[in-house]
Amino acid sequence: MLLRDPKSSTKLLLVGLTVIIAFMSLLLLMYFDVLSENVFGFIHWAGGRSQPYYGLLMGLLAFVVFTLLVISFTKDKVIINSWLVKAFVTLILMIPYEMYYGLDAFRYFSRAVYYGGTGLVTEGKSGTANIMYFNHLFTYLVGESYYSLKLLNSFIAFFGLVFLYKSYRHIVSKSGFDVKGDLFLYLIFLFPSIVFWSSILGKDPLNLFFVGMFIYGFIRFMDRRRLRYLLLIIISIAGVYLIRTWWSVIMIMTMMFYFVRINSSIHLLGYLLLSPFIYMIFAKFLAAQHIGSFQDIFDKMSYTSKVMAYGGSSVDSTAITGLFDYILYFFPNLFTSLYRPMPWDISNPFTLMAAIENVVLFYLTYKYVFKNWRFILQNKYLRFLLLFIFSWALFYVIISPTNLSVASRFKLQVLPAMLMMIGLSRYVYNEKMEKILQQKRELRNKLSIRQQSKRAGK
Repeated sequence: MLLRDPKSSTKLLLVGLTVIIAFMSLLLLMYFDVLSENVFGFIHWAGGRSQPYYGLLMGLLAFVVFTLLVISFTKDKVIINSWLVKAFVTLILMIPYEMYYGLDAFRYFSRAVYYGGTGLVTEGKSGTANIMYFNHLFTYLVGESYYSLKLLNSFIAFFGLVFLYKSYRHIVSKSGFDVKGDLFLYLIFLFPSIVFWSSILGKDPLNLFFVGMFIYGFIRFMDRRRLRYLLLIIISIAGVYLIRTWWSVIMIMTMMFYFVRINSSIHLLGYLLLSPFIYMIFAKFLAAQHIGSFQDIFDKMSYTSKVMAYGGSSVDSTAITGLFDYILYFFPNLFTSLYRPMPWDISNPFTLMAAIENVVLFYLTYKYVFKNWRFILQNKYLRFLLLFIFSWALFYVIISPTNLSVASRFKLQVLPAMLMMIGLSRYVYNEKMEKILQQKRELRNKLSIRQQSKRAGK
């Protein structure tokens, strides 16, 4: 009788879940020092003392503060619920992964804490050195705790996802679609690769923040030429230059591809005004990569492809000696960059999860994007997102195919744009299907009326 009562069954289920969560929490606390040994390896090497429980406590306090900030600034349930899930992934679900795998995050943490110590700071002005310095500054905000630093990085990435979410909502409103109750909105925040790789301590969360800012600023700038949107674009390009220099080039190339209209004097004037800024970015990028000719570019591509292959090659690295070699390499490996690992690449539980995700992603792309390519090319927002993905691929098709271990991580920066294209194309697909169903219903009604008329005539 108790189980037949829905209220009693719900209470029993909640009690059971509470007991399971309490038991899991107790195990986590009991063995947390063992589970977090990997995290503090660099700290031990530097002669420091690990404080896992203090670090976890600081992480939990940071979670409370960040959650209160989110709740105080928005009432949007999608944003609030997504942050709660993301924080749980960052603080709890990442622990098993960190226990078995070495991450750059551990090195960033130790060098942020001992910034300036002998042998603990990367020389020069590289993106790696900048990330260490940024996280050193972050310690003044959240303390010298790996978990609070990781949560702050995750929180910054979350703001980048909020930019992307707002961009998606803006495009939807301009296109006249209705998104009330659409659970697809959560995928921008909680698609597995997005929530996982944006919840680490390192370059990817900060990179994603500036990518989200860039896409939001440019999409809003399309509709209203306002200084604040232009500033967002400039800040995002300058910010990402400090993390991954080539990303500033990707952003500039995206804008250039979008605005290529030779017959427009306004666009030509814009190029003339921006040309000094564009030249400076490209010159600094080429200088930083020690590139002085086209041949140097192809040599750099070949070298990068070989280096990445050492981490787990899936596609043999190829010597690229010219533009023709690059084109031959680009098109076959574009699929690998965007949709692998696939089921035939599975080698461990993590590639299994990535393969399942990529199968779903490819299916959604085929069903909604490939079949609505005309809509994408005609829609200025989706055309921009497509060019953004293409600009990314021009660089990452060299890196991703030769190392599937990090391919999902590299794809993080364009995955939200891919999902946005899928989601928006889905509305068009659903409208088409609704029209087809409506036509079928009308046809059935007409046939039914004719049959009734024939019967009445008889």
